[in-house]
Amino acid sequence: MVHRFDGYNYVIRLSKGELLVESLLKVAKERHLAGAWINGIGGAQWAEIGFYDLPKQHYVFKKIDQLLEITALQGTISLEKEEPAFHIHGTFSDTELRAFGGHVKELCVAGTCELYVHTIFGPPLKRIHDDEVGLSLLQV
Repeated sequence: MVHRFDGYNYVIRLSKGELLVESLLKVAKERHLAGAWINGIGGAQWAEIGFYDLPKQHYVFKKIDQLLEITALQGTISLEKEEPAFHIHGTFSDTELRAFGGHVKELCVAGTCELYVHTIFGPPLKRIHDDEVGLSLLQV
């Protein structure tokens, strides 16, 4: 992983074999990121993505174990119990150019993954658990 910071934004490049969430966690902890917006593109060797079943209040995850194009990643970095928390969604395409997506639990980079992380200044963005929906929601 290599990255550059311009005072507001990070441009991060992940290399083949690196894990997305694990790498973002490293940057968030090292740089004390307490609020940011994430965008990204690239390729994945595999991705584990999910759908939130609201009535049952849990994620149903599926590992897509094949080469994928990462056509879009979007998400946030915030704090939950003073630790970095990620909420990332992704859209992917397979070799037949079929697209699918969901909540990204983790993915392993294929050729590269290019990320743009825009930091949000001011008070930290925090997440607090909401019993009604069963998720930790962003406090704005």
